[in-house]
Amino acid sequence: MSSVSVIVPNYNYAPYLRERIDSILAQTCQDFELILLDDCSTDDSRAVMEAYRDNPHVSHIVYNGANSGSPFLQWQKGFSLAQGEYIWIAESDDVAEPTFLEESLRRLTADPDIQMTFTRSVYIDAEGRRMKASPDKPALYAGNGVYDGRQFALERMLFRNVIYNASMVVFRKEALKDVSGEYSSYRSCGDWIFWFDVMVQGRVAEIPLTLNRFRQHPAKVTVRADKSGQNMAENARCVRHMLERIPLTPLQRRCLRGRMTKRLGSKNIVGKELLKEQYPDLYGGTWLDTVFYELDKLAGWSGMRA
Repeated sequence: MSSVSVIVPNYNYAPYLRERIDSILAQTCQDFELILLDDCSTDDSRAVMEAYRDNPHVSHIVYNGANSGSPFLQWQKGFSLAQGEYIWIAESDDVAEPTFLEESLRRLTADPDIQMTFTRSVYIDAEGRRMKASPDKPALYAGNGVYDGRQFALERMLFRNVIYNASMVVFRKEALKDVSGEYSSYRSCGDWIFWFDVMVQGRVAEIPLTLNRFRQHPAKVTVRADKSGQNMAENARCVRHMLERIPLTPLQRRCLRGRMTKRLGSKNIVGKELLKEQYPDLYGGTWLDTVFYELDKLAGWSGMRA
């Protein structure tokens, strides 16, 4: 049995799929099985996948008869097939550096309490060119990069999802038993509470190496959801889920409400008033809440960092 189950969920990403699969097969650590999933693509994805059917690493190729409508339902299908001790959800439009698995497993095997590892990433465009913008904040890296999961969640997950790309993560399959199934009901933000549910079970290891290439293009689900405003409602649901397990002080709640109220005000979307009514504890803040949030960015009273 392989140590790692690499799950590649795909939907209409044929232009990127071969590069993605080749970057997995080129890993310096070769102790893995490869599970290829296609969610009823209408492009040439099936032909690309079939070209790898005889590769010894490929344990499953599964084609849906109808589109599931959710990337997280594809995650669940992959989990049901996975035989490895660790899982890597390798999104089909991203690319990995050759040492990604090696570096991730080095941390996981060294400490049984580490539930998940994540590396740094670089943005690439549709053609694979490196972009100037960076999704990471290296200044937040501390010590040896190993953190208590609950403390990490309090400090770095409530303001935003710093685990912004599944392709940058390897986690223990055993952690799935304590992951709420709620994440699968989301369209775009289910990964936020998924990673939260994994990390609070133990420790998190941050790898200070850029080993993941995170592709940006207009077809991404998160891009479409952001334009519709759907993800603002999902963000609030995610935060409420996390607050059920991490208690906040009144000051921390005020700073969180101030940040989320400010973010909602900055978005050009419809339904803002409805969101305030549905989530008054998060989006219904006053100008004073936003002032507290702005002051907290300078003073660091709350301990929460964006």
